[in-house]
Amino acid sequence: MTKTKWSLVLLGIMNVVLIVIHLTEFHFLVLKTTGYMIPIVINMIVLGVLGFCSSSVRTGWVLIALLLSLPLLIVQSFLVLITENSYSSIKSPHGQRSLVVEYRDFTLGETTFFYNFYETRFGILGRSLEDQSIRIMSRDFPTGMDAEDVLGLHTAEWITAETVRLNTWEGMMEIELGSSSSTASTSPLTANEGDLAVFIKALENEEGGQTITIHGNRLETRYDEPTGQSWIEVFDNAGEGAIPTQQCSRIEVDEKRGYYMLVECTHQWEYLLQQKKSG
Repeated sequence: MTKTKWSLVLLGIMNVVLIVIHLTEFHFLVLKTTGYMIPIVINMIVLGVLGFCSSSVRTGWVLIALLLSLPLLIVQSFLVLITENSYSSIKSPHGQRSLVVEYRDFTLGETTFFYNFYETRFGILGRSLEDQSIRIMSRDFPTGMDAEDVLGLHTAEWITAETVRLNTWEGMMEIELGSSSSTASTSPLTANEGDLAVFIKALENEEGGQTITIHGNRLETRYDEPTGQSWIEVFDNAGEGAIPTQQCSRIEVDEKRGYYMLVECTHQWEYLLQQKKSG
């Protein structure tokens, strides 16, 4: 196979890969800031060189391909210009995984910040977490507060290998990354709020033995009949849990922060347990 044919084959493979990735929930993160401008330019350069330097490629077809590529390049440049997205990443202490944050703002009487999230392991290919995008809007942001401050990016905390907790302008929020570990099926990140309500009710009714698993912690209700005392036993599951092994008195709802709280615990007064999603 000649160099010309090899060049066309490689160019075709690159374009097919880009199209396939575009049709999935994955994205090439290296292309997020410039869109498809770089691949389009690569196509134009390769086709131009082959068209004018290779006798086996017809110049007319090359000119047609270049003329079709030019409008695409102009459209991509315009889209990149008007979106003005910025990017930052929150690196995980649990290996190569990172959470990439895409953000922009829009101001018209009030400022609105838009955030999209991508899960990535090596910073090249990212999986979009579309159902967890955030929009934060206010007229009262302090002077000098930027998009990263509104999201609480600098104080982000990995509470498990699969969960990032953000102290945003509107309160604490959690971003759940897709699980790929073998323990994911036995250690769910969040509990169904109905199941959590059943667990809290069992504790109030002094029923021992009710269990639930949240963020790698296994919680179990306990009741001592002679003393009439009930409590929650918290198990860390060999370091996978967000909360150290200990005992807590009860679970309360903090409406202001929008969280279920483990309260009156052995090591500290309270812990954020799970974000309250229902109204």
